[in-house]
Amino acid sequence: MALKIMEVSKVIKAPIGEAWGIISAFGGEKLWFPGVVKSSLEGYGVGAVRSLTFANMPKPVRERLESVDAANHTLRYRIFNEHLKAKSNYATVTLEAVDKERTKFTWLGESDLLDPSQKGDLAKFLEGMYHANIDAIAAKLSS
Repeated sequence: MALKIMEVSKVIKAPIGEAWGIISAFGGEKLWFPGVVKSSLEGYGVGAVRSLTFANMPKPVRERLESVDAANHTLRYRIFNEHLKAKSNYATVTLEAVDKERTKFTWLGESDLLDPSQKGDLAKFLEGMYHANIDAIAAKLSS
């Protein structure tokens, strides 16, 4: 069973519908995800697999959409990254309307690490990435 590695929550100034429009566009990360130089999608909906190519990585990271709950503004995906020694890696993104103009993001990372000594480094990496992602979406919606 995957264990919680990192959870980041942050409120941005954007209506929930606009924030959900970006985060739920699985496969369109090149438009907003920091460091992504190419993104593509195989399939559609639950089970679809996106490939994210980062400027600083030789191979793409592949992620499979595990679940989507549009009514509750939540999606969950599994990450396939050969750099991590883990049985499974997951992320869950949940949006919550604070009011008509603000949205709370909660981004949760979970992993079944084979090497527990990686937890600290992974937590630090995820914390930075999740903050950067939320900030990038906030910036996209403020322009």
